[in-house]
Amino acid sequence: METSPQMKIPSDLRGVIDSGMCTACGACLAADPGLDLEMDPSKLVYRPTGVGDERAAGVCPAIAVDFPWLHSKVFPGRQVTPHGVVDSVLLAQSTDIDRNLKASSGGLIKEMLAELLLRSDIDGVIALDEVAGLEYRERLVTDIEDVDRLPGSIYHAVRLDDTLRILREQPGRYVLVGIPCQFEGLYTYIHRHEPELADRIALTVGLLCGWLYSHHSIRAISQYKKVDPDDITHIAYRGGGPVGKLRMVTPERTVTVGRRVDFSYQVAFDRSFNNTRCHVCVNHSNFLADIVVGDAWLPSTVTTRSGISLLICRTPEARSLVDDLEDSGRIVLTEASVEEITESQTHRVVFGDFAYAYADYRRALGLHTPDMFGPNHAETRPAAEDAVAHFHKELVRKQELQARGDYRFLWWRKATKELPRHLKKYLDWFLVRVLRIKSLKGERQELSRDDMAVFR
Repeated sequence: METSPQMKIPSDLRGVIDSGMCTACGACLAADPGLDLEMDPSKLVYRPTGVGDERAAGVCPAIAVDFPWLHSKVFPGRQVTPHGVVDSVLLAQSTDIDRNLKASSGGLIKEMLAELLLRSDIDGVIALDEVAGLEYRERLVTDIEDVDRLPGSIYHAVRLDDTLRILREQPGRYVLVGIPCQFEGLYTYIHRHEPELADRIALTVGLLCGWLYSHHSIRAISQYKKVDPDDITHIAYRGGGPVGKLRMVTPERTVTVGRRVDFSYQVAFDRSFNNTRCHVCVNHSNFLADIVVGDAWLPSTVTTRSGISLLICRTPEARSLVDDLEDSGRIVLTEASVEEITESQTHRVVFGDFAYAYADYRRALGLHTPDMFGPNHAETRPAAEDAVAHFHKELVRKQELQARGDYRFLWWRKATKELPRHLKKYLDWFLVRVLRIKSLKGERQELSRDDMAVFR
């Protein structure tokens, strides 16, 4: 097995299962056909059905991610910056208002997929689609009309193992849509065990990751809104504007929840409901995707009536695709820089300020922790140890409450003990995005009104 000398691969997946860090990428299933995925009845995230062996452990992104090695395989010969491989950074928006409003951020992914399906060298798109209720699975899309039927961003834990299965079973050239840990597992498996599969990947479209939540988040918000989670026939997290609303549909009614201001939503989608691996993830910017799409949370976009996407083109081919869409009038765009990546997603997330510090803290406690150091490590400003220790203590307590289904206690906890910290988030948002305090203090230069005039 080809690994960096410093990578220590355990003999099985035991640590991943015990820690609840499985992200259901499916790499271990391809490495060990005897494994499957199942829902952990306590943590409410997916886990392998067995501990597997060293072959399965060697491809698991909850054990190790060798970013230097993967960059050399995925982007050979390209310069790797603290933001990963970067060709260009843009803000963009679909000119189709219906597609724009239904999308998670700007409608860019669906514009790209529709364009790519027209090309003779593309045999299809492998993307997540709704099955029923809370179940989503990846499928092969070959019809342009199906693109707009694909869901927007899904935040709860779902199985992601079908991408590798389809690639292995279907000769052809495909566009893949995925989240960072999914591509970490997929590319690690491919380049260690079936490198010929790399030729079947025409392009990867990655999401700027907005965290992966356990099903406890759905059960919590369902309890707060008096919905039986087992009756949910459809769930959507975005659409209807730049922030969007959570919509839960049952046979009797549709419940709509504001994502930004609804207090119960803020409780149910608190970071303690994340998959535990999310807390040590240093790759929210999707370093291994050819083109990355996410929300442009910037002062210059705060008044937009519909979504605007932040695009990171990591290859000239990705940039060429975006230029083709602009030339055909299907999108509008403006040039940006890596500074907009940091401002939109925060230094803390982009450079792993908390994640690297928390990983060190977990290792010191002897807890299972993935071995991964991304290209952003040199720019990290590690969070203070006392803040990390406090977070860990709170996380352990909250996960115990979640396992017991004591969601009401968590609601009151945020309404009392955590309320000052919660309100400070809104104050910070107002100061930074509305008052543009960083610009007033000379800390950054916002995009001009002329730059933003092309957007709705």
